[in-house]
Amino acid sequence: MDQDLTLKMNSIPWTRNYTSMDDGIYRTVEGNADEIIAIGRIVKAGFSCSRVDITNSRYDAIVESGKTGNLLRIQIKGIGGNSFNFTGGGRSGRQIDRNVAQKVRKYTNEDCDLMVGITKDKGVLYIIPIEDINKMGKSRSLSKLEYYKENWDILLNLID
Repeated sequence: MDQDLTLKMNSIPWTRNYTSMDDGIYRTVEGNADEIIAIGRIVKAGFSCSRVDITNSRYDAIVESGKTGNLLRIQIKGIGGNSFNFTGGGRSGRQIDRNVAQKVRKYTNEDCDLMVGITKDKGVLYIIPIEDINKMGKSRSLSKLEYYKENWDILLNLID
């Protein structure tokens, strides 16, 4: 894609919650949209990628290698601020019982092979192998993740 066009597209934030949906419901809907958009971006980049429709699965999508047929498990996380959070299991909203302990934990090799972060405002992808995430804390500033930003070579190298 023309770099000038990409820069222009990435400078315009996407409309979010235009219908004023309840915040708790919207967070779930937006998370689903983040997954679908990220998968669409991966498919448009030429990879065979499918969503996993089991809500409690340890990963959200799989991508297939064209050469070997190997499958990689992908955990997709929406990025709403300036950092990529590598944890799962947290819940929020009015319906959540505050007396029950949270089950927040960092994703590991047992969960997925890579994590893909997608910015909620512009759809920019961060493609990070789980081995690299294992060396980081529970989150990392986007400014320290520039190497992974739209780096499709990472995905190419992982699947073949």
